[in-house]
Amino acid sequence: MKVAFASINGRSLDSHFGHCPSFSIFEFSEKGYKWLESRSVLDRPVNGEEHDKADLRVKVIKDCKLLFVNNIGNDATKKVMKAGIMILKAEEGSELIPHLEKLLQMLKERPPLWLTKVLYHSEEQ
Repeated sequence: MKVAFASINGRSLDSHFGHCPSFSIFEFSEKGYKWLESRSVLDRPVNGEEHDKADLRVKVIKDCKLLFVNNIGNDATKKVMKAGIMILKAEEGSELIPHLEKLLQMLKERPPLWLTKVLYHSEEQ
């Protein structure tokens, strides 16, 4: 499954979801994880049309099953969850890799139901 992190520098959670210009995307499974790419958000008006910041960001990460953020607004939360993406809040400035390591450890020991569910649904697709 793919995991998105609201990260400008690609190493830590350093941006609010609604202001994040890019997301670090990782592939994650019970075998481990690997960095895939950094995806940019183009939130400037196109042809003079304004776009909803949350909608633009959801489109960028729509194939991800988990989203790590340090902060996200209520409307954005609803849109992310409606897209089938689970939100995990973490401390601002925390590094990305330890979050992936913790997920991996949880899978190996005693995975919580939410993690098993997310992995199972991502394998079905």
